[in-house]
Amino acid sequence: MLSELRLSTFKSGKSTANWSAFPPVQGLEAGAGNKAIVGWYRNWYKWNGVVPRMYLVAIIIEPLQCSGPMKGVEGELMVTMRDVAREAGVSKATVSYVVSGSPLISEKTAAKVRTAMEKLGYSVNHTARALSTARTNAIGVVTSFNEDGCFDLSAGTYLYGISAAARRHGYDTMLLTGADGVETIRSVALSRRVDGIVILDVYNDDPRIEAVRESGIPAVLLGSPADPQGVDVVDSNFEQAAVSLVGRLRDGGHRSILFIGWPESVYRRNLNYAVRFRASLLEACEAMDVRVDAVYARDVTLGASEVIQRALGDHPDATAMIIHNDAAVVGAPQAFERMGVRVPEDLSVATIVPVQLGEGMQIPFDSVGIDVEAVSFHTVDRLVERIAEPGLPAVVELLEQPLNVKGSVRMLHGD
Repeated sequence: MLSELRLSTFKSGKSTANWSAFPPVQGLEAGAGNKAIVGWYRNWYKWNGVVPRMYLVAIIIEPLQCSGPMKGVEGELMVTMRDVAREAGVSKATVSYVVSGSPLISEKTAAKVRTAMEKLGYSVNHTARALSTARTNAIGVVTSFNEDGCFDLSAGTYLYGISAAARRHGYDTMLLTGADGVETIRSVALSRRVDGIVILDVYNDDPRIEAVRESGIPAVLLGSPADPQGVDVVDSNFEQAAVSLVGRLRDGGHRSILFIGWPESVYRRNLNYAVRFRASLLEACEAMDVRVDAVYARDVTLGASEVIQRALGDHPDATAMIIHNDAAVVGAPQAFERMGVRVPEDLSVATIVPVQLGEGMQIPFDSVGIDVEAVSFHTVDRLVERIAEPGLPAVVELLEQPLNVKGSVRMLHGD
């Protein structure tokens, strides 16, 4: 006889039922299937009227305490992912990846997991899995509402990259926008519409981080704030990118450069990627004895020609320019052509730009290419791990990006 199958470990935030008061299953043979057990508890519910049936079904799908052998709906002994992980000598997250067909796991490790699954008789019951875990198989992407209309081509490439990475893991993607990101996160966590979230447009002092901590929703910041407060971070290493570009110009003999930045509103809002790049650029220029003059867009219009023309007019001694502004990067070749400025003969130019944007629009400048696809996939991989194993230590992962040389920097040595 099954002598013990209690619901004492099930908890519901809205229920005040005394779960430990549920009786053990009676009158069933050892090894009785889930259908029989669910039926027994449904009858018990009808007799006593204590809890909704939906709770009973969800609980019994994956019994938490059972002293006798327990068979699944197809008669196989119920084995959990944790059992498979223990047998294979891997983490539960690794087993989850293998089950979902993720390419992140090497074939050698996947084969070891599959061998353990076969040995233990583990099979995936997707309906039971969804009921027992309350998973939605969807992730949310929380992005700030762009009130100033700043021209940012990079945003679209990140959204596409995250969506593609999510699909690889079997997740749908939900775009979450709103004037108040804090309330957005609280709402989506309370309603459990998604299993986890990726936060874009991260500020250095982002209030959404505290909302993540309060709600407990699995999250990854695609951006590196001043204090992530124990939330996972994945981003490009903008600090390294700035040093790389300044070093490229310094090695070419340039001692006076212009920096074309984002609109001033971006820095006032403390968007981390812009602030981090600018701070590192200024520090690198000081350390390498390079003079730098910064010029920013005055308003929300594209205005690349106006900004570049004003910069060159105000600083005629500058021999090189670093651009960190999507509109200016895209518009610079046409602006230089209209102004009669030859690159690199009259002016050396280096930029930081998404690889996908640089290649698609044939940007002709030396650049640190941000591989948005790689960053997006790392971000979603980290979120999937966090969903599977909430207790893992938090990580900060800044991906270094390569410098692509296209001949837009003139070597001044010997001139």
